[in-house]
Amino acid sequence: MGDSVMSRIKTLFPVYFFSLLVGVPYLSAQNRPTIYVGLVSVTPTNVPILSAVDGGYFEKYGLDVKPLVMSGSSTALAAMLSGEMSFITIAGSGVINAHLAGRDAVMIAGTVNYAPYELVVAKNIKKIEDLKGHKLGIARFGGSADFLARWGLEKHGLAPGKDVVILQTGGNPERLAAVSQGAIQATLLEQSFAYRAKKEGLHTLIDYSTIGLDYQHSGIGTTESFIEKHRELTTNFLKALIEGIHRMKGDRAFALKVIERHLRISDPETLKIAYDYNVPTVPDVPYVNLKGIKFLLGNRSKRFFEENRGRSFLKRRAPTLIRESAPRASCPRVAVIAY
Repeated sequence: MGDSVMSRIKTLFPVYFFSLLVGVPYLSAQNRPTIYVGLVSVTPTNVPILSAVDGGYFEKYGLDVKPLVMSGSSTALAAMLSGEMSFITIAGSGVINAHLAGRDAVMIAGTVNYAPYELVVAKNIKKIEDLKGHKLGIARFGGSADFLARWGLEKHGLAPGKDVVILQTGGNPERLAAVSQGAIQATLLEQSFAYRAKKEGLHTLIDYSTIGLDYQHSGIGTTESFIEKHRELTTNFLKALIEGIHRMKGDRAFALKVIERHLRISDPETLKIAYDYNVPTVPDVPYVNLKGIKFLLGNRSKRFFEENRGRSFLKRRAPTLIRESAPRASCPRVAVIAY
């Protein structure tokens, strides 16, 4: 593959973590830059960002962060590329698709580094082969649910789009309702929604989180040009994110309040499920899952992957974790990661 293509893709997944320093001064509100962060959807997978917001960690590092819910990954990506959003939550597959299309998109942190989905089907579907001739709902073409749905169907000998019709059906609540009402016969749901589906009598054919799949579900995206212009700001953003994750994982009551407030969940059982499925699995230090990216790249374009085997930017850009410089309990400094 030519050097121009390699130079374009080698920056797809840089990981910009730096040592977290003690004693960072708080800035007055008028001196804090306003940073807009696009959230692709309101789900428990966004709790790391929301914990950093509610915990005041962005303010600690001099940032006024405003999370905004976007209507899907394509809208969020367009807003980021236009400069309207400094950072967005985005699926690994979304970053890959954008970058291979020549767009300036990179992932700087991985917050959900596995596949948190289940293939949920109608009561009359007993095995995956029964889906032939039926409809399967996903959120958006090119997103995680779309990628995993196609991968799962192909693994069982079904041709997506031919044997099984794939439809854009909306977010998790809309997809669950569509299966329950018979508009579609299958969908991929994040685990807390899959739990609700099973309570309604639907059942799971594939639990992607338990099949040993290396996967980069979602993380924090930005542009290489933004990082070059605002490297210190990007560093401070990641510092705040890491401290928010530490607080979220170490303070259950705090995490539950974050979920309850932003997801508007009042039912204690649903709140517990949202916590149990999403908080403990967040990595302490949110590296991008390089094996998960390799899996996505391999399935996104087998030819592309084969051409770059052995000279993979994944190896050249792989970060090196330096020993933690402070006890995790205090978390004033978490780790140094460089490449």
